[in-house]
Amino acid sequence: MQRLEATPLGMEARRIAYPLRAMEVYDITFTGLDGTPVLAWLILPAARTGRVPAVVHFHGAGGARGIPASYAHWTALGLAVVVMDFRMQSGLTGSHTGFVAHRSLGWMAMGLTDKHDYYLYHVWCDALRALRLAREHAAIDRARIAVDGSSQGGATALAMAALDTHVALCMADVPSACWMEQRIFERTGGASNIAHFIQDHPDVLDTVLTTVSYCDNLNLAERITCPVLMSCGLKDPVCPPDTVYAVYNKITAPKEMVAYPFAEHGGGGWLQIQRTLAFVQRHVGL
Repeated sequence: MQRLEATPLGMEARRIAYPLRAMEVYDITFTGLDGTPVLAWLILPAARTGRVPAVVHFHGAGGARGIPASYAHWTALGLAVVVMDFRMQSGLTGSHTGFVAHRSLGWMAMGLTDKHDYYLYHVWCDALRALRLAREHAAIDRARIAVDGSSQGGATALAMAALDTHVALCMADVPSACWMEQRIFERTGGASNIAHFIQDHPDVLDTVLTTVSYCDNLNLAERITCPVLMSCGLKDPVCPPDTVYAVYNKITAPKEMVAYPFAEHGGGGWLQIQRTLAFVQRHVGL
C-alpha cells in the first residue's frame, strides 16, 4: 500500500463532448505500478452542488470500460462514476508486465508462480489506484465512495472493500475469486485455467496455491468494515454459490445477500441493479 500511495498516478484527463447532457464525461488515463497506461472514464453528474458521492465500478471478465451511457443510472442518482479497463481484456489497455509463467490459458493463469507477477495482483493494484483517483478528485466526496461490480468486477469490489479503508460501501454480484481452492478443484469458470496449469506443472502446486491465496476473497473478507450487498445465482456453474457464501459468511460487517434460486451466472439481472441502486440510496444519504 505504501508503494501504491508513493507512486504518482500520472493521470491525464480530457473532457469529451457527450450526447447525454446530464453527464460530464472525461476520458482518463492513469498509470499502473509497472507503468502501464490504464484507460478509464470519469463521469460526473452535470447538475451538482459541492462534492458528490461516487461509485467505482469494475467490469466483468472479458469486458471493458464500455461507453459512458452504460452508467447513466448512477449519474441520474447523483453519483460520480469511475470505471477502468482491466488489462489485456476487451478494452485498449495492455500491460507492461510480461507474466513470466504465462501460457495462453486466460487471465487467471498468468504469472501463477510469483505473487508479484500474478495477473490479479496487477489488476487489483490498478483498481486501488482507480480508487485513489476518485478519492483525490476535487468534485468527489471522499467519505462516500462505493465499489461495485459483478463476477470479476464483484470479486474486485470485495477486495477493494477489504484493502482500502476509505471504501464506504460495497456491492458485489455473483463474485469470482471466492474460495479459490474449491473453484480450482472443481474447475469452475476461469479457475479451470489454473487447474490446467497445475495439471501441466504438478511440481509447482504449492507455489500456485500460495500465489492465488493472496487474491482470494476468502482470506480478505474479515478485513471488510463497510456495509456489503452481495448476490448469487443458486444454479451458477461459473461462480458457484457455495464459494460465494463461504466469503459472505466470513464478513463481519453489516451485510445482505440476495440469492436467485433459478439463476445461473447472470444473477438477478435488472432486478439486482434496482436493488443495488436502492441500497446505495439508503446508505449514502441521497
